[in-house]
Amino acid sequence: MGPGVFSASRTGGSSSTPHASRLTPHHPTRGFTLIELLVVLVIIGITAAMIAINLAPDPRQALETEAQRLALLLQQARDEAMTSGTRIAFSAEKQEFRFWQKPASSAEKAGETARTWEPHADQELYKPRSLAGNIRVEEMRINQQPVDSHVQKIVFTPSGMTLPFRITLSDGALRIAISGNAIGQIEVDKDSSRS
Repeated sequence: MGPGVFSASRTGGSSSTPHASRLTPHHPTRGFTLIELLVVLVIIGITAAMIAINLAPDPRQALETEAQRLALLLQQARDEAMTSGTRIAFSAEKQEFRFWQKPASSAEKAGETARTWEPHADQELYKPRSLAGNIRVEEMRINQQPVDSHVQKIVFTPSGMTLPFRITLSDGALRIAISGNAIGQIEVDKDSSRS
């Protein structure tokens, strides 16, 4: 035997053919198994389905959100009437609503009419607004009586007292109500119902 073979066996090398080391891979093969690919596809499918469900608008949620937004504006108007000494009113017509004001001096005058109301001066917070989507004011009641919502107004006074009211919003299929009592508490009726 030659010196090369003897030294190879001494260092732990193989005494077989000199090309044997080229046939065994030094690194494992890279790639994905079929199971791994299927798991990734299932995860992508579940994620896509969840995104599609979340992107589809929920009509009940949209109606509740709009009712909450309006209730907060009504509460703000009630609070401002008490702190500023100014009467503030709300009126609505189909999909639009607005806030009005009447300074205390003109509110005290005898023979006040609807013409004495002015659009609210704070056009940032109390600007005329439209309800979202196809949501509209279906009915407005003041003191349990149905009223013409664009003519009659819900009035918030400096004393904090107001006539009880109920505003019903509808999207054509569902309804939700915002109610206020005589001492100024305003809340959204969470039990929306079918029209």
